[in-house]
Amino acid sequence: MTVEKKTKGKKTRENILYESRKILNETGVFLTLRELSKIIGITIGGITNYFPTKDHLFMGLGEILEKDVAEVSMGITLAKDPSFFTFVDLLSKIMDIQFENRSTIRFISLASQSQKTLFDQITESWNSQKDTPVAMVQALVDEQLLSESILEEFQVLVFRFQFINTMTTWISSYSLYDNDQSFDKVKPIYIAGILNVFEPYLTPKGKEEYHLVFKQLKTNYENKTSAGD
Repeated sequence: MTVEKKTKGKKTRENILYESRKILNETGVFLTLRELSKIIGITIGGITNYFPTKDHLFMGLGEILEKDVAEVSMGITLAKDPSFFTFVDLLSKIMDIQFENRSTIRFISLASQSQKTLFDQITESWNSQKDTPVAMVQALVDEQLLSESILEEFQVLVFRFQFINTMTTWISSYSLYDNDQSFDKVKPIYIAGILNVFEPYLTPKGKEEYHLVFKQLKTNYENKTSAGD
């Protein structure tokens, strides 16, 4: 296997992105590039050479987020192992990545159409991923865990809205309401909340597996609580 050698410029660009992500996760997304450069310990030109504006910086950070999520999704797919256990495993790993990239998600959630370059990237990303939740549902229907009624046009659009909305707003909920607790402690609660969107469509087989998964999440939360996390 050929290992790609990174140029000095590419390494510098990556270092800026990862250092920026670490800082912005802790300080919030409202730092200016000049303030960010001082904390990192480089000149403002050292940043703007690679990222002319803050939007360009977050576009780079968005690419990291997408790449990491894509790698996890390739390794864990419902097509290979269609079950709620697989679904929870996938959600858990994606949420870990989202938490690591929480400043990126917060900034993107504030984007407007006036930020054309950034907004265009967000739109392109959405268009490339919007059918993924439907494919996950189809796999669970094929496994007879969910009723086919969820695939009716209106119902599947409702599900997609609920799923995408929850998966992109839980970061804000954590920051506003649960930041006095560790992410690992509240994660089982958030996953259980996402799973709830399936309840109206569960088959008898699905109900049995769903309750096993829900029980496992409850136990994980209780173990974290008793450990004082």
